[in-house]
Amino acid sequence: MALKEEILKLAERTILSNQEIATILGCSRRTVNRYAGSHTNRCRLKSNIDEDLFKIRKCVLLPDIHYPKHDVQSLKALDEFLVDYNPDELVYMGDQLTLDSISSWNRRKPLLKEGQRLITEYKNFDRDILRRHESITRSDCKRTFMIGNHEQRVNWYTEEFPELQGLIDIDYNLQLTARGYSIIDYNTIYKIGKLNVIHGFYWNKYHSCKTLDVFEGNVVYAHVHNPQMFCKLSPIDRKGYHMATCLPCLSTTRPEYQENAPNAWVNGFGIVEHMPSTKLFNLYTIIINNGSFMYNGECYGL
Repeated sequence: MALKEEILKLAERTILSNQEIATILGCSRRTVNRYAGSHTNRCRLKSNIDEDLFKIRKCVLLPDIHYPKHDVQSLKALDEFLVDYNPDELVYMGDQLTLDSISSWNRRKPLLKEGQRLITEYKNFDRDILRRHESITRSDCKRTFMIGNHEQRVNWYTEEFPELQGLIDIDYNLQLTARGYSIIDYNTIYKIGKLNVIHGFYWNKYHSCKTLDVFEGNVVYAHVHNPQMFCKLSPIDRKGYHMATCLPCLSTTRPEYQENAPNAWVNGFGIVEHMPSTKLFNLYTIIINNGSFMYNGECYGL
């Protein structure tokens, strides 16, 4: 029954041939014919179908900016790319802001908090990141703002000081909803076609393997700041592989609190191109080295 439903879904929502549907679902063309009928008849019925469903949509994933501890050169190269690439969507994957001024980790470290003001961090982030990206992308570009563990510090801080509820809220200070941003709550999955986008849960040595074992589906995440990938194909379900991909970060790779200790942090971001009618996608990891990278025959950041 599940196979029949998947065949009918692809047959109704796409113009894929019966053989293409059979290949995607791992069944025979005869099975597709039985449930969906002929490809010719389906195409006749879809002569007035919404063409936008078959246009490839371009999405840029922005992982772990950690403003104001962002990597300035990496973001300058990213700006150049955004102008050329002209994305349909920007997804801020969480930890856009560091919010060290309200971090419980810094409660007994006044030197680390010296001169920090939450309102200043909000204003400068809006000026340097959000409004900058808005100025170089289309007005109809979809914008998605995921809450990472650093943004969640606002809620944790409010739990301790409830009299501040609403005053230090991210949406209130950045006016995200009013500006058309979609806000994805902490530890919530955001879907791009068949790809699950999360901020990230695990930071062990083999975090991509752990993530895939738990989610059992295609997932991309950030949080750990170092790129990693793990893939598996079930011997029971051979319709397609599942992959967990961790993206690099857009923050500095030499955090002060590590005091120059070695780490595996890498600068970069992600690109997702997907087709709404099929929900199929391709995910590309872009590595930024010393503030520059190459994509589609162009060099950015030099």
